[in-house]
Amino acid sequence: MLIDMWSLVKAYSNVKERDIIASKFIDIALDHGTTDEELKELIGIDDELDEAVREILEDTADEEDEYDYGDGHSEEYSDYD
Repeated sequence: MLIDMWSLVKAYSNVKERDIIASKFIDIALDHGTTDEELKELIGIDDELDEAVREILEDTADEEDEYDYGDGHSEEYSDYD
Protein backbone atom coordinates (compact mmCIF):
# COMPACT_ATOMS: atom_id res chain seq x y z
CA MET A 1 0.00 0.00 0.00
CA LEU A 2 2.81 2.44 0.84
CA ILE A 3 4.38 2.10 -2.57
CA ASP A 4 1.03 2.73 -4.26
CA MET A 5 0.56 5.87 -2.18
CA TRP A 6 4.13 7.00 -2.93
CA SER A 7 3.56 6.48 -6.66
CA LEU A 8 0.51 8.73 -6.53
CA VAL A 9 2.28 11.42 -4.50
CA LYS A 10 5.32 11.26 -6.76
CA ALA A 11 3.23 11.65 -9.91
CA TYR A 12 1.86 14.98 -8.67
CA SER A 13 5.01 16.38 -7.09
CA ASN A 14 7.65 18.70 -8.50
CA VAL A 15 10.81 16.84 -9.51
CA LYS A 16 13.00 19.33 -7.63
CA GLU A 17 11.11 18.75 -4.38
CA ARG A 18 10.74 14.96 -4.46
CA ASP A 19 13.57 14.31 -2.00
CA ILE A 20 11.91 16.53 0.59
CA ILE A 21 8.49 15.03 -0.14
CA ALA A 22 9.92 11.51 0.15
CA SER A 23 11.36 12.33 3.59
CA LYS A 24 8.04 13.75 4.77
CA PHE A 25 6.22 10.74 3.32
CA ILE A 26 8.42 8.40 5.36
CA ASP A 27 7.99 10.54 8.50
CA ILE A 28 4.21 10.34 8.13
CA ALA A 29 4.36 6.58 7.56
CA LEU A 30 6.38 6.17 10.76
CA ASP A 31 3.98 8.38 12.68
CA HIS A 32 1.17 6.04 11.65
CA GLY A 33 2.82 2.84 12.82
CA THR A 34 5.03 1.70 9.96
CA THR A 35 7.93 -0.34 11.33
CA ASP A 36 11.60 -0.15 10.35
CA GLU A 37 11.27 -3.60 8.79
CA GLU A 38 8.39 -2.42 6.61
CA LEU A 39 10.47 0.57 5.55
CA LYS A 40 13.34 -1.69 4.56
CA GLU A 41 10.98 -3.52 2.21
CA LEU A 42 10.53 -0.26 0.26
CA ILE A 43 14.22 -0.05 -0.65
CA GLY A 44 14.88 -0.80 -4.29
CA ILE A 45 11.61 0.48 -5.67
CA ASP A 46 12.31 4.20 -6.10
CA ASP A 47 15.51 6.26 -5.84
CA GLU A 48 14.07 9.20 -3.87
CA LEU A 49 12.22 6.87 -1.52
CA ASP A 50 15.35 4.74 -1.06
CA GLU A 51 17.35 7.76 0.05
CA ALA A 52 14.64 8.90 2.45
CA VAL A 53 14.35 5.44 4.02
CA ARG A 54 18.11 5.11 4.43
CA GLU A 55 18.36 8.54 6.06
CA ILE A 56 15.57 7.77 8.51
CA LEU A 57 17.02 4.37 9.39
CA GLU A 58 20.47 5.90 9.94
CA ASP A 59 19.00 8.64 12.13
CA THR A 60 17.11 6.06 14.16
CA ALA A 61 20.26 3.99 14.62
CA ASP A 62 22.23 7.10 15.66
CA GLU A 63 19.60 8.02 18.25
CA GLU A 64 19.68 4.52 19.71
CA ASP A 65 23.48 4.69 19.97
CA GLU A 66 23.31 7.99 21.89
CA TYR A 67 21.56 6.41 24.87
CA ASP A 68 23.20 3.79 27.03
CA TYR A 69 20.69 2.13 29.28
CA GLY A 70 23.07 -0.66 30.24
CA ASP A 71 24.53 -1.45 33.62
CA GLY A 72 27.25 1.17 33.16
CA HIS A 73 25.25 3.71 35.14
CA SER A 74 24.36 1.43 38.03
CA GLU A 75 27.82 1.88 39.57
CA GLU A 76 27.33 5.64 39.73
CA TYR A 77 24.31 5.23 41.98
CA SER A 78 25.67 2.49 44.26
CA ASP A 79 26.72 5.13 46.82
CA TYR A 80 23.05 5.91 47.47
CA ASP A 81 22.14 2.40 48.68
